[in-house]
Amino acid sequence: MDLNSKEVLSTFEVAKIVGVHHQTVNSWVRKGWLNAARTPGGHRRIHRDELERFLRKHQQKVETAPAAEPSTKQVLIVEDDDATREFLVRAIHEMFPALDVDYATDGYDAGRKLSRRVPNIVFLDLMMPGLDGFHVLRDIRSDTRLRGIHVIVVTGHHTRKNGEEALRSGANLVLTKPIQLDVINKIVQHLVVEDRPVDSLKVPLESIAPFFE
Repeated sequence: MDLNSKEVLSTFEVAKIVGVHHQTVNSWVRKGWLNAARTPGGHRRIHRDELERFLRKHQQKVETAPAAEPSTKQVLIVEDDDATREFLVRAIHEMFPALDVDYATDGYDAGRKLSRRVPNIVFLDLMMPGLDGFHVLRDIRSDTRLRGIHVIVVTGHHTRKNGEEALRSGANLVLTKPIQLDVINKIVQHLVVEDRPVDSLKVPLESIAPFFE
């Protein structure tokens, strides 16, 4: 959905519209500058009217985040579930503040992001409406510009069939949900920060064991 037509926005969507980091939006809410409601799951939601009121009243206080340099290493999260996506983006940003952490909400959005920039690594959900993760993965591996990207599939549908298809389609690794932060930390440190080969990456067996039972 076009963000310009949405009436209720997440902090990530407000950040995208205004051009700041989502933590800056959370700061505005905590300071009482920007009114936000809470979902039953505890996530902040901002009505467009409130955002427009805030921008009119506090536009001199907007702190725009600096644009990422082209050389900045990037992590792309492709996940349609709001809670999982926000959790991953926030966790990776906190663990690796020097990295540019971006996100896509579905396969189409991922295609748009990948057309503009080549990330170092993609954490990819499999089951998404529209273009699913298998489609995105095949597109990445068939594009000479993108095929060198590390792709880590993260799925709650961890059947043998899904795991084998993801690996055949070019996934470097298939992880199961719920996601273990120590595993994410190890993967990003190894593949992105240290730029080491995926063949030497070791993660706990329980993260992938369901595919081999």
